[in-house]
Amino acid sequence: MNTWINELARLLASDTPAVLVSVAATRGSTPRAAGARMIVTANACHDTIGGGQLELRAIAIARQLIADAATAPTLVRFPLGASVGQCCGGIVQLAFEPVGIEQHAWVEAACKFSAENRPWGRAVHLGDKMHPTTVFDERSLAALAEPALVERARALLSEPADGALLLGRDGGQGTDMLLDVSMPPELEVMLFGAGHVGRALAEVFGRLPMRVRWIDPREEEFPAQVAANIEISCTDTPEAEVRSAPTNAIFLVLTHSHALDFELVRAILDRGDARLCGLIGSQSKRASFENRLRARGYAEQTIARMHCPIGTPGLSGKEPEVIAISVAAEVLQLRGATQAASKLNRHRAA
Repeated sequence: MNTWINELARLLASDTPAVLVSVAATRGSTPRAAGARMIVTANACHDTIGGGQLELRAIAIARQLIADAATAPTLVRFPLGASVGQCCGGIVQLAFEPVGIEQHAWVEAACKFSAENRPWGRAVHLGDKMHPTTVFDERSLAALAEPALVERARALLSEPADGALLLGRDGGQGTDMLLDVSMPPELEVMLFGAGHVGRALAEVFGRLPMRVRWIDPREEEFPAQVAANIEISCTDTPEAEVRSAPTNAIFLVLTHSHALDFELVRAILDRGDARLCGLIGSQSKRASFENRLRARGYAEQTIARMHCPIGTPGLSGKEPEVIAISVAAEVLQLRGATQAASKLNRHRAA
């Protein structure tokens, strides 16, 4: 779920002036990569472009744009060492986009793509309020008209994470253009169990770039509110949730019942396409489950796909919060591994 676009939609609905600040381009060492975003209002901020003096400067500029009732997107260049005093030493170019009623059309279109869990992007004319922002996905790239622009947008949409590309002026004609893309979260997590560890995990996952479906038959165990990227399913048939889960999902099993845990693990292994079949427990629990799976005819290579105990090694402590951080770290390592493999494949193709 692209929470930044949902936040923009919420601000528009409440008629709250805001500025979308995007990292349009970077050179050298910088706090965040191109594609990072932050939303600034007169008295609040959503997300971050890296913190420090750069972010403080960006917030001040954004709030001045709000005070001036500015409407045109603009671009500002920040040499981090010379002008901002950050030891990174790189250069960051930030796009500042005032968001008001005039932006309703593209925000609404973007929210639709986001809700459909599809990669999408925008073409923004910087310094020119006469050209509206164009929103596109893979099926509507023709809206960009220019073949070279279409190819650049298609390349950005093929990346595994959010990104941006700043296109300069052509021979002094026209305006700078920002192409940026917003990708659906790479990680799809099926979280079974709303006990102490499940609740701690939901708190951590709610702050991370992933989509989470949280399943438990006990309605009273769920908190009154959860993060925007978490969907609750209170059901008496959690095994059905396994069968309907997306391909390549991450399954985390930590229910209140060992019997239910076992049936969930069986259903996950039967699918054969899980990115991770993670089970909370001790080595003795793992051994017990392995023996029961063998008794039911599961092959050794299939049993080996059950990962138990879950969590990164080396973190001591059995507090729910410690376990949650350990499990979250392991899950995020899967994200990093996929992005590294994607970069390697693009390098080989080039």
